[in-house]
Amino acid sequence: MRAQIELLGVTKRYPNGVEALRNVTVRVYRGEFLAVIGLSGSGKSTLLRCINRLVEPSEGRVYFEGEDVTHLRGEALRRHRQRIGMVFQQFNLIERRSVLENVLVGALGRVPVWRSLLGNFSAELVQEALHNLEIVGLAEKAAEPVRALSGGQKQRVAIARALMQRPQVLLADEPVASLDPATAHSVLRYLEQLNREHGLTIVCSLHFLSLVRRYASRVVALRTGELVFEGAAEEITPERFRHIYGEEAEEVELR
Repeated sequence: MRAQIELLGVTKRYPNGVEALRNVTVRVYRGEFLAVIGLSGSGKSTLLRCINRLVEPSEGRVYFEGEDVTHLRGEALRRHRQRIGMVFQQFNLIERRSVLENVLVGALGRVPVWRSLLGNFSAELVQEALHNLEIVGLAEKAAEPVRALSGGQKQRVAIARALMQRPQVLLADEPVASLDPATAHSVLRYLEQLNREHGLTIVCSLHFLSLVRRYASRVVALRTGELVFEGAAEEITPERFRHIYGEEAEEVELR
């Protein structure tokens, strides 16, 4: 089966000399829920950002649906990013705006610039935004300001916003790192629903193994920029687990 996403021999060196990824090869298959695990600073965020080209690899190639996207520029890069939604740890929402307005921001790549500047969205886009809010259980909050929401609700708004791109893949960069365990499960259940019921490919960086075992169909693990494991979560033996997390293994396992 051909991979939907391929990172082949990817290395990323930042200007300060830090090598965030070192000769990493990862394949992501259509319709899977891939978890990327590892300590903070292991290269998880860099790997995700190489997929949508927010980060350009120093070496190696990135393919999406068989197309080499490693060095795209301009309109071609914009089209590539439109196919990939992204959810961030810190939500990146406009606090003073309503929930609905924040979700509609996700459609900016699909409407003329003058319409977006005026907030002039069509009735069809508004209905689509309300539908996406319904998917994440927040349709009744559409008119409320984002600042009135809890952290878990804000992350669900961010997911609905990403869905406005009609993405083929959703990247989630530590989406529950700032949430308590119960709320983390609530958010990840919506990602699981999108994956299982809507067939959306999910690539999600996570920190806690219990969450990975509950939600992921496959796992890759990074340590200091290198790929140290790829397979099913249940295949992570205690020895492998200690190699991935070192002294923090017990803390990460307990959550």
